[in-house]
Amino acid sequence: MPRDPGHAGTVEPEDVQALVNGTLSVMRYLKMLPGQATMVEHPVWIGKVDTVASDRSGIFYPLVARGTYVEEGMKIGYVTDYFGNTIYEAKAPAAGVVLYICAVPSMKKGDTVANIGEIAKNP
Repeated sequence: MPRDPGHAGTVEPEDVQALVNGTLSVMRYLKMLPGQATMVEHPVWIGKVDTVASDRSGIFYPLVARGTYVEEGMKIGYVTDYFGNTIYEAKAPAAGVVLYICAVPSMKKGDTVANIGEIAKNP
């Protein structure tokens, strides 16, 4: 299981710093602050976001982390009943990047398991 599957509301210093740096860079780009904006060298453009929802209630086990690139049909997690029997396998509906993966074990029918961002062909 991934070390840090979905963050579950935690604040990671690297994430905060990326948000601060990005905000300051946008402000420089808009000439709100002096200095040169820093552009992302190889941005990934998301064209569509697919949501994977559980069709069963139970205990969720993620198999991928946020930021993982997945192929269509790839198993991204599973739900067990309270005796450990697998009752649902969550699979990526399309190729893309995992934008969100549930980080808590409790899963109700209809809950979001993951969001997969399909990479845009021509941004």
